[in-house]
Amino acid sequence: MIGVITFMLVFVHISENAVYVGKIHELDNDLNNLKFTKLLNVKLENKPDPWKTDINSLLQPDYEDNNIGKKDNYVEVPIKFSFAVDKEKDRNDNVNNILTMLNGCEALVGVSKIPLCHLNKLHQSVDIKKAYPRSCREILESGINKSGIYEIKPRTSSKPFSVLCDMDTKGGGWTHIQKRFDGSQDFYLGWREYKFGFGDLNGEFWIGLENIYHMTAFESNELLIELTDRDKKKAYAQYTSFSIGPEKDGYPLNVLKGFSGDAGDALTPHLNAKFTTFDVDQDTNPGNCAKIYDGAWWYTSCHASNLNGKYMNIALSDAYKHHGLNWSGFRGHEYNLAGSRILIRPIGA
Repeated sequence: MIGVITFMLVFVHISENAVYVGKIHELDNDLNNLKFTKLLNVKLENKPDPWKTDINSLLQPDYEDNNIGKKDNYVEVPIKFSFAVDKEKDRNDNVNNILTMLNGCEALVGVSKIPLCHLNKLHQSVDIKKAYPRSCREILESGINKSGIYEIKPRTSSKPFSVLCDMDTKGGGWTHIQKRFDGSQDFYLGWREYKFGFGDLNGEFWIGLENIYHMTAFESNELLIELTDRDKKKAYAQYTSFSIGPEKDGYPLNVLKGFSGDAGDALTPHLNAKFTTFDVDQDTNPGNCAKIYDGAWWYTSCHASNLNGKYMNIALSDAYKHHGLNWSGFRGHEYNLAGSRILIRPIGA
């Protein structure tokens, strides 16, 4: 009996020591945890406040939770720290993506601008006294001779817009109103798209009928059309005078004269024609030329040229003849061209 009692007393003593050692171990862990947190606090002092706040909120659980003494609490800090780093990386990636999109806004045309582009404009200060150049020619004459994207504001435009300037071809100072070369942009679009423009100035695009009207209706412009066939051979058609009318009249091709070039004249047959899209039919054909030939143009009934037709840089069956990017004076009426550029330039005094 005495042996049993002695054994029990020894067991209780050992148990009390175990509990005591366990508590010391817990205190050591709590102390280490506190040191780790303090160390992180020091390292975070020079970080941006929002970043530090987010990290601290993840690193420091409530005081009561730190004293519960559960084992999983001791691994909570490094786990949350790892999560915080991942969260910050994701945030930085998102910011970089947004900045990339904002930087690309300048090149997007008309309806192709994403909502973020318009939101960015709202937060930018507008200098109403700033004098914008009216054309690429004016930019060239100011001493800037590098081709690229610039902002212009024609005399009657309500706001400036970005354009692609060619400062090299035939003396430079040309403003692109259309560019096609790889089929990456769909051109079989409706009235709204053709009115305001679409595409990317770094790729394929249409600058917009409204912009073309403001650039040509109140200032004499010449027109240059450059064509490329599937063998990369180029040809051009140039006109000494070109302009279109306002939307209320159907954006008609109301001035076109003075042809020269080796591509043949395939635009004069469209003189005085109104612009037609698949959803606004203004041609003289009983049907809709835009629907029939998969494009949008100053159609009559129907076309001698169709530079906004479907991009088909291959030889196709008879069913697709006349549907492609076409200029009857260069390689025939049924030939699908590989590229086109349409440019305008104010006529110098």
